[in-house]
Amino acid sequence: MPLNSTKKDIKQPTLPKKASKPSILEEAKSAKDMELPENYKIKGLLAGPSGSGKRMSSTTLPGRLLLVDFDGRKETVAGMENIETLSCYDPDPKSPKGWMKSEELRKDIWASVRKGNLPYDGIIEATLTSMLRYCMNWSLLLDPKRGLGGSPAKQHYMPQMKNVSDHILSLKSLPLHYILTAHLEIIEDEEMGGLKYLPKATGKMRTEIPGWFNECYFCSREKDKNGKLRYYWTTAGTGRWDFLKSTLNQLNKHWSDPIEVNFNKSPVGFKRLLEMRFGKKKGGEKERKEEKKIERR
Repeated sequence: MPLNSTKKDIKQPTLPKKASKPSILEEAKSAKDMELPENYKIKGLLAGPSGSGKRMSSTTLPGRLLLVDFDGRKETVAGMENIETLSCYDPDPKSPKGWMKSEELRKDIWASVRKGNLPYDGIIEATLTSMLRYCMNWSLLLDPKRGLGGSPAKQHYMPQMKNVSDHILSLKSLPLHYILTAHLEIIEDEEMGGLKYLPKATGKMRTEIPGWFNECYFCSREKDKNGKLRYYWTTAGTGRWDFLKSTLNQLNKHWSDPIEVNFNKSPVGFKRLLEMRFGKKKGGEKERKEEKKIERR
Protein backbone atom coordinates (compact mmCIF):
# COMPACT_ATOMS: atom_id res chain seq x y z
CA MET A 1 0.00 0.00 0.00
CA PRO A 2 1.38 3.44 -0.95
CA LEU A 3 2.54 5.52 1.98
CA ASN A 4 0.16 8.34 1.14
CA SER A 5 -2.92 6.15 0.73
CA THR A 6 -5.78 6.28 3.19
CA LYS A 7 -8.55 3.91 4.22
CA LYS A 8 -10.91 5.82 1.92
CA ASP A 9 -8.78 4.84 -1.13
CA ILE A 10 -9.18 1.11 -0.41
CA LYS A 11 -12.12 -0.37 -2.36
CA GLN A 12 -14.37 -2.28 -0.03
CA PRO A 13 -16.00 -5.49 -1.34
CA THR A 14 -19.68 -5.15 -2.21
CA LEU A 15 -21.82 -7.45 -0.14
CA PRO A 16 -25.07 -8.80 -1.60
CA LYS A 17 -28.15 -7.04 -0.30
CA LYS A 18 -30.05 -8.98 2.29
CA ALA A 19 -33.48 -10.01 1.04
CA SER A 20 -36.14 -8.27 3.05
CA LYS A 21 -38.27 -10.63 5.11
CA PRO A 22 -41.94 -10.47 4.12
CA SER A 23 -44.21 -9.03 6.76
CA ILE A 24 -46.31 -11.56 8.63
CA LEU A 25 -49.24 -9.22 7.93
CA GLU A 26 -49.18 -10.47 4.33
CA GLU A 27 -50.61 -13.76 5.61
CA ALA A 28 -53.88 -12.05 6.57
CA LYS A 29 -56.86 -13.11 4.43
CA SER A 30 -60.29 -11.61 3.99
CA ALA A 31 -62.97 -13.21 6.14
CA LYS A 32 -65.51 -12.32 3.43
CA ASP A 33 -64.32 -15.20 1.24
CA MET A 34 -63.79 -17.66 4.11
CA GLU A 35 -66.11 -20.65 4.25
CA LEU A 36 -66.25 -23.78 6.35
CA PRO A 37 -65.03 -26.75 4.33
CA GLU A 38 -67.57 -29.50 3.60
CA ASN A 39 -65.25 -31.94 5.37
CA TYR A 40 -65.52 -29.74 8.49
CA LYS A 41 -64.37 -31.63 11.57
CA ILE A 42 -66.67 -31.42 14.59
CA LYS A 43 -64.83 -30.43 17.76
CA GLY A 44 -67.60 -30.70 20.28
CA LEU A 45 -68.42 -30.62 23.99
CA LEU A 46 -71.72 -32.30 24.93
CA ALA A 47 -72.75 -31.39 28.46
CA GLY A 48 -75.73 -32.34 30.55
CA PRO A 49 -77.00 -34.48 33.43
CA SER A 50 -76.68 -38.25 33.53
CA GLY A 51 -79.22 -39.88 31.22
CA SER A 52 -79.57 -36.83 28.96
CA GLY A 53 -78.29 -38.69 25.88
CA LYS A 54 -74.74 -37.33 25.71
CA ARG A 55 -73.07 -40.61 24.80
CA MET A 56 -75.68 -41.69 22.26
CA SER A 57 -75.71 -38.18 20.80
CA SER A 58 -71.95 -38.30 20.26
CA THR A 59 -72.31 -41.47 18.17
CA THR A 60 -74.20 -39.50 15.50
CA LEU A 61 -70.87 -38.25 14.13
CA PRO A 62 -70.30 -39.44 10.54
CA GLY A 63 -67.94 -42.29 9.73
CA ARG A 64 -66.28 -44.96 11.81
CA LEU A 65 -65.88 -43.97 15.46
CA LEU A 66 -63.86 -44.98 18.50
CA LEU A 67 -65.61 -44.54 21.85
CA VAL A 68 -63.15 -44.31 24.76
CA ASP A 69 -65.15 -45.33 27.82
CA PHE A 70 -64.03 -43.98 31.22
CA ASP A 71 -67.33 -44.70 33.00
CA GLY A 72 -67.83 -48.44 32.48
CA ARG A 73 -70.92 -47.78 30.37
CA LYS A 74 -69.79 -48.90 26.91
CA GLU A 75 -72.85 -51.19 26.71
CA THR A 76 -74.88 -48.06 25.93
CA VAL A 77 -73.78 -48.38 22.29
CA ALA A 78 -74.26 -52.16 22.02
CA GLY A 79 -75.33 -53.26 18.55
CA MET A 80 -74.17 -50.15 16.71
CA GLU A 81 -72.23 -50.99 13.54
CA ASN A 82 -70.07 -47.88 13.13
CA ILE A 83 -68.66 -47.84 16.68
CA GLU A 84 -65.72 -49.57 18.30
CA THR A 85 -65.22 -49.21 22.05
CA LEU A 86 -62.06 -49.14 24.12
CA SER A 87 -62.36 -49.27 27.90
CA CYS A 88 -60.27 -47.07 30.21
CA TYR A 89 -62.61 -47.88 33.07
CA ASP A 90 -61.10 -49.17 36.32
CA PRO A 91 -63.42 -50.40 39.10
CA ASP A 92 -60.79 -49.50 41.72
CA PRO A 93 -61.65 -45.91 42.76
CA LYS A 94 -58.03 -45.27 43.83
CA SER A 95 -56.28 -46.71 40.79
CA PRO A 96 -54.34 -44.53 38.28
CA LYS A 97 -54.43 -47.26 35.61
CA GLY A 98 -57.36 -45.72 33.72
CA TRP A 99 -55.42 -42.49 33.20
CA MET A 100 -52.19 -44.22 32.26
CA LYS A 101 -54.03 -46.32 29.67
CA SER A 102 -55.71 -43.24 28.18
CA GLU A 103 -52.35 -41.52 27.76
CA GLU A 104 -50.89 -44.62 26.08
CA LEU A 105 -53.92 -44.62 23.79
CA ARG A 106 -53.48 -40.93 22.94
CA LYS A 107 -49.87 -41.54 21.88
CA ASP A 108 -50.86 -44.56 19.79
CA ILE A 109 -53.62 -42.60 18.04
CA TRP A 110 -51.21 -39.83 17.08
CA ALA A 111 -48.62 -42.36 15.90
CA SER A 112 -51.26 -44.02 13.68
CA VAL A 113 -52.36 -40.65 12.28
CA ARG A 114 -48.78 -39.79 11.34
CA LYS A 115 -48.41 -43.16 9.61
CA GLY A 116 -51.75 -42.64 7.87
CA ASN A 117 -53.29 -45.91 9.08
CA LEU A 118 -55.77 -44.84 11.79
CA PRO A 119 -59.07 -46.57 10.90
CA TYR A 120 -61.35 -44.00 12.55
CA ASP A 121 -63.07 -40.80 11.43
CA GLY A 122 -63.80 -39.62 14.95
CA ILE A 123 -62.88 -40.07 18.62
CA ILE A 124 -65.35 -39.84 21.53
CA GLU A 125 -64.28 -39.63 25.19
CA ALA A 126 -66.90 -40.18 27.89
CA THR A 127 -66.78 -38.61 30.37
CA LEU A 128 -64.66 -35.73 31.63
CA THR A 129 -65.69 -36.41 35.25
CA SER A 130 -64.14 -39.89 35.34
CA MET A 131 -61.12 -38.76 33.33
CA LEU A 132 -60.36 -36.15 35.99
CA ARG A 133 -60.76 -38.68 38.79
CA TYR A 134 -58.33 -41.14 37.19
CA CYS A 135 -55.82 -38.39 36.52
CA MET A 136 -56.02 -37.28 40.16
CA ASN A 137 -55.21 -40.85 41.20
CA TRP A 138 -52.09 -40.60 39.02
CA SER A 139 -51.28 -37.13 40.39
CA LEU A 140 -51.35 -38.48 43.95
CA LEU A 141 -48.40 -40.71 43.05
CA LEU A 142 -46.23 -37.63 42.50
CA ASP A 143 -46.26 -36.50 46.14
CA PRO A 144 -47.05 -38.66 49.18
CA LYS A 145 -48.32 -35.72 51.24
CA ARG A 146 -52.10 -35.67 51.69
CA GLY A 147 -54.78 -33.36 52.98
CA LEU A 148 -57.25 -34.11 55.76
CA GLY A 149 -58.55 -37.66 55.69
CA GLY A 150 -56.11 -38.63 52.95
CA SER A 151 -57.68 -36.22 50.45
CA PRO A 152 -55.67 -34.60 47.61
CA ALA A 153 -53.59 -31.62 48.70
CA LYS A 154 -52.97 -28.36 46.85
CA GLN A 155 -49.89 -29.65 45.02
CA HIS A 156 -51.88 -32.45 43.39
CA TYR A 157 -54.36 -30.27 41.49
CA MET A 158 -51.98 -28.45 39.16
CA PRO A 159 -50.53 -31.68 37.66
CA GLN A 160 -54.08 -32.99 37.27
CA MET A 161 -55.30 -29.88 35.44
CA LYS A 162 -52.22 -29.64 33.22
CA ASN A 163 -52.24 -33.26 32.15
CA VAL A 164 -55.98 -33.47 31.47
CA SER A 165 -55.80 -30.19 29.53
CA ASP A 166 -52.85 -31.43 27.46
CA HIS A 167 -54.67 -34.72 26.80
CA ILE A 168 -57.87 -33.06 25.57
CA LEU A 169 -56.11 -30.43 23.47
CA SER A 170 -53.90 -33.08 21.89
CA LEU A 171 -56.85 -35.22 20.78
CA LYS A 172 -58.85 -32.17 19.75
CA SER A 173 -55.99 -31.24 17.39
CA LEU A 174 -56.33 -34.49 15.45
CA PRO A 175 -57.59 -34.20 11.83
CA LEU A 176 -60.70 -36.08 13.00
CA HIS A 177 -64.02 -35.43 14.65
CA TYR A 178 -63.63 -35.24 18.44
CA ILE A 179 -66.33 -35.22 21.13
CA LEU A 180 -65.87 -34.88 24.88
CA THR A 181 -68.87 -35.48 27.12
CA ALA A 182 -69.20 -33.73 30.49
CA HIS A 183 -71.55 -33.23 33.40
CA LEU A 184 -72.56 -29.78 34.61
CA GLU A 185 -72.35 -28.00 37.93
CA ILE A 186 -74.07 -24.86 39.17
CA ILE A 187 -71.66 -22.01 39.92
CA GLU A 188 -72.48 -18.85 41.86
CA ASP A 189 -71.48 -15.80 39.84
CA GLU A 190 -69.86 -13.57 42.48
CA GLU A 191 -69.38 -10.57 40.16
CA MET A 192 -72.72 -10.43 38.33
CA GLY A 193 -74.81 -12.28 40.89
CA GLY A 194 -77.07 -15.23 40.21
CA LEU A 195 -76.15 -18.72 39.10
CA LYS A 196 -74.60 -20.15 35.96
CA TYR A 197 -73.95 -23.60 34.57
CA LEU A 198 -70.45 -24.75 33.61
CA PRO A 199 -68.82 -28.10 32.81
CA LYS A 200 -67.96 -30.02 35.96
CA ALA A 201 -64.16 -29.74 36.15
CA THR A 202 -61.31 -28.62 38.42
CA GLY A 203 -60.67 -24.92 39.07
CA LYS A 204 -60.26 -22.64 36.06
CA MET A 205 -60.80 -25.58 33.69
CA ARG A 206 -64.53 -25.00 34.15
CA THR A 207 -64.35 -21.76 32.20
CA GLU A 208 -61.46 -22.72 29.89
CA ILE A 209 -62.80 -25.98 28.47
CA PRO A 210 -65.75 -24.51 26.52
CA GLY A 211 -63.34 -22.14 24.76
CA TRP A 212 -61.49 -25.10 23.26
CA PHE A 213 -64.49 -26.30 21.26
CA ASN A 214 -66.42 -24.98 18.25
CA GLU A 215 -69.59 -26.81 19.20
CA CYS A 216 -70.78 -26.71 22.84
CA TYR A 217 -74.27 -28.16 23.33
CA PHE A 218 -76.54 -28.83 26.30
CA CYS A 219 -78.21 -32.25 26.19
CA SER A 220 -81.62 -32.74 27.78
CA ARG A 221 -84.66 -34.99 27.63
CA GLU A 222 -88.36 -34.76 28.46
CA LYS A 223 -91.51 -36.81 28.13
CA ASP A 224 -94.04 -35.83 25.47
CA LYS A 225 -97.80 -35.99 25.96
CA ASN A 226 -97.74 -39.70 25.09
CA GLY A 227 -95.14 -40.45 27.78
CA LYS A 228 -92.36 -41.04 25.25
CA LEU A 229 -88.89 -39.74 26.04
CA ARG A 230 -87.59 -37.14 23.56
CA TYR A 231 -84.01 -35.92 23.43
CA TYR A 232 -82.88 -32.38 22.57
CA TRP A 233 -79.81 -30.24 22.02
CA THR A 234 -79.57 -26.57 22.90
CA THR A 235 -76.78 -25.17 20.75
CA ALA A 236 -76.65 -21.52 21.83
CA GLY A 237 -77.23 -19.77 25.11
CA THR A 238 -76.86 -16.67 27.24
CA GLY A 239 -76.92 -15.91 30.94
CA ARG A 240 -76.74 -19.17 32.85
CA TRP A 241 -75.86 -21.01 29.64
CA ASP A 242 -73.38 -18.57 28.09
CA PHE A 243 -70.84 -21.31 27.26
CA LEU A 244 -73.18 -22.84 24.65
CA LYS A 245 -72.30 -22.06 21.01
CA SER A 246 -72.10 -23.44 17.49
CA THR A 247 -69.73 -22.46 14.68
CA LEU A 248 -71.84 -24.58 12.32
CA ASN A 249 -74.89 -22.43 13.04
CA GLN A 250 -73.21 -19.06 12.46
CA LEU A 251 -75.53 -16.22 13.56
CA ASN A 252 -78.35 -18.79 13.86
CA LYS A 253 -78.72 -18.92 10.08
CA HIS A 254 -79.22 -22.66 9.70
CA TRP A 255 -81.48 -23.84 12.53
CA SER A 256 -83.34 -22.74 15.65
CA ASP A 257 -83.06 -24.34 19.07
CA PRO A 258 -83.94 -26.78 20.41
CA ILE A 259 -82.79 -29.46 17.98
CA GLU A 260 -84.59 -32.76 18.53
CA VAL A 261 -82.24 -35.75 18.44
CA ASN A 262 -84.49 -38.53 17.19
CA PHE A 263 -82.41 -41.70 17.20
CA ASN A 264 -85.09 -43.51 15.18
CA LYS A 265 -85.00 -41.08 12.27
CA SER A 266 -82.19 -40.44 9.79
CA PRO A 267 -80.28 -38.18 9.52
CA VAL A 268 -79.89 -37.56 13.23
CA GLY A 269 -77.69 -35.42 15.46
CA PHE A 270 -74.44 -34.25 13.94
CA LYS A 271 -75.22 -35.83 10.57
CA ARG A 272 -78.38 -33.78 10.45
CA LEU A 273 -76.66 -30.53 11.43
CA LEU A 274 -73.93 -31.08 8.84
CA GLU A 275 -76.60 -31.58 6.18
CA MET A 276 -78.42 -28.47 7.33
CA ARG A 277 -75.18 -26.51 6.93
CA PHE A 278 -73.73 -28.09 3.80
CA GLY A 279 -76.44 -30.30 2.26
CA LYS A 280 -78.62 -29.73 -0.79
CA LYS A 281 -81.22 -27.61 0.97
CA LYS A 282 -81.71 -30.46 3.46
CA GLY A 283 -81.42 -27.92 6.22
CA GLY A 284 -83.58 -25.33 4.53
CA GLU A 285 -86.74 -23.51 5.42
CA LYS A 286 -88.78 -26.68 5.95
CA GLU A 287 -86.39 -27.93 8.66
CA ARG A 288 -86.31 -24.57 10.40
CA LYS A 289 -90.11 -24.42 10.50
CA GLU A 290 -90.19 -27.86 12.16
CA GLU A 291 -87.70 -26.69 14.80
CA LYS A 292 -89.73 -23.56 15.51
CA LYS A 293 -92.83 -25.73 16.10
CA ILE A 294 -90.88 -27.74 18.67
CA GLU A 295 -89.64 -24.53 20.29
CA ARG A 296 -93.21 -23.16 20.60
CA ARG A 297 -94.35 -26.39 22.29
